[in-house]
Amino acid sequence: MPVELSKLLIEMAADFPSILKENLVGIYLWGSLTYAAFDESVSDADLIVVIRKDINDREFSVLEDWFARQLKKNAWTEKLDLRFVIDQEFLDKNSKCCSYHFGKLTRHGSDGNPIIWVNIGQSGVTLWGIPAAEIAPEVAPETLNDALRLELEYLKEDLAANAGDNSDLAFFHNSYAVLTACRIFYTAHKRELVSKEIAKAWTLEKVAAKWQEIITIASRNRLAGKCMKTAELETDALDFVRFIEKRVKGLLPGNTS
Repeated sequence: MPVELSKLLIEMAADFPSILKENLVGIYLWGSLTYAAFDESVSDADLIVVIRKDINDREFSVLEDWFARQLKKNAWTEKLDLRFVIDQEFLDKNSKCCSYHFGKLTRHGSDGNPIIWVNIGQSGVTLWGIPAAEIAPEVAPETLNDALRLELEYLKEDLAANAGDNSDLAFFHNSYAVLTACRIFYTAHKRELVSKEIAKAWTLEKVAAKWQEIITIASRNRLAGKCMKTAELETDALDFVRFIEKRVKGLLPGNTS
């Protein structure tokens, strides 16, 4: 972990209890930092802050000020992907939520994403509060399968939205979609979350040669792309995501074979 990011997290763990007081239950790291896959050139710092009730106006204002101060002194603040979620409502899509992303604190509804909680339960890091393994709810196999299928839908929508766009960001999204599909495929079978590299290696052993080539190109292009995206890459990425979607849909709930 970069030193400046570590400093930011330490300050968060020290300051949030004073800001949120009895409303704070815990602060947890999830994502690439929790399974040895963090790449400071492309990775965000993913966090969940568990609260007892929705952030009130005073808390929201004080948190805005805290993030604004951090932005001025620590560049990693802009790469935080942080959500404030209500305890016991983790999987409830009707729950209220606040998030800090792209340098802005906003209110919105929760997506009730169970993938986050599988990660927190298996390898989440507790910065403050109740241990991660204790706070994470049990996620039913059917619930996880539905979430994985939804993630595949998001990947298809993203690829469609970026069709014909040769920007660096669109190129990155193209490779990201292929490698994320590998992770979804792995999780659908193994019921656990791992890095893109581990999922990629596992998927390469499970699929035919034409898909292996697409995966290998996506992995190579992930960090190298500079306005190199082509119509063939677009088609290949979308075809691969659709292929994985069919394989995932073919799994019975709870099947880990």
